[in-house]
Amino acid sequence: MKKLMGVALAVAVLAYVINLLFDAGAFYRVQDINLRQCQKISGISGAEDIAPLKEGGALVSSLNRHDKAPGALYYVQQGQAPLRLPGDYPPEFYPHGIDVWQKDAETWVYAVSHGSQGDRIETFRFERAAMRLVYQPELSRSVGKNINDISVIDRSRWLLTRDHAYAGGLGRAEDYLRLPLARVLLVDDAGEHTLLDGLHFANGIYYNPQRGRLYVAETTSGAVSSWAWRPGEASPVLLGRFTGLHGVDNIMPEGDGLLVAAHPKLLKLSAYQKDAQARSPSLVWRLALGPQGAVERSRIFYQSHGQALAAISVAAPIGGQILMGSVFDDGLLICGEQ
Repeated sequence: MKKLMGVALAVAVLAYVINLLFDAGAFYRVQDINLRQCQKISGISGAEDIAPLKEGGALVSSLNRHDKAPGALYYVQQGQAPLRLPGDYPPEFYPHGIDVWQKDAETWVYAVSHGSQGDRIETFRFERAAMRLVYQPELSRSVGKNINDISVIDRSRWLLTRDHAYAGGLGRAEDYLRLPLARVLLVDDAGEHTLLDGLHFANGIYYNPQRGRLYVAETTSGAVSSWAWRPGEASPVLLGRFTGLHGVDNIMPEGDGLLVAAHPKLLKLSAYQKDAQARSPSLVWRLALGPQGAVERSRIFYQSHGQALAAISVAAPIGGQILMGSVFDDGLLICGEQ
């Protein structure tokens, strides 16, 4: 009996490991798709997230993660070199996810920043005429740890992803054991509230206030979950969880659908984080939404072994093309249709 139980345990462990490797993309075959329609844009490092502006152009979060120097925000316009925006940045500014809120002629910028004392949402007013940022300390605030991305509802209400419950080795254990300990937070004038929990590595987030639809990228399960929710309602209603997307990262709206960047081989992404010569493949999905707003179909817009830009973490529409950034690599990539 003990021998039989031992064999059963070994088989269960082996099945779990194989399933884990499938989710990590170990058996995924990367193909080059839509490479000829892309051009490299130099002059920016670690462009992890992009926030398009309604009047044209986009703001880009930039941080050289192989260095200890603070990062900055850049302005990117087609046909021009990326412009590092001057401004009164806080002393510790290490940006990750960003979003903008635009009303009338004003543009407010919200950036997740990972400082030595924990994570903060640093807020700026973007003065487009002067091409500079004005820091807004009264709207900035500390938000704990492991904050990844932000989607702004309005000037003082935001949705945040907390990708792990723990940091360091315990955080890695969450990934390997695929523990659903990540969550989405609602931040308002009353403080921070858990809006969603039970998620696997909650990464990118996008909220559509017109339709009352919320989308969350769950990296280690390769899924994008779709939710119905409006401010004032207690709990979001799950509309669906679309799987098979391989290491999803940031989510951006594109017309009536979504663009989602992904890391098809998570183990290679981990290796690339330590060694810039170990290129990590890149993948960008176009997701179609159904009548209720849930993700229903997917197709690949771009895929590569990382030759031009490795570890693409975001893809955003800009002027009829798609602008892509990377969490670790240098430069941007702008691509047209196939």
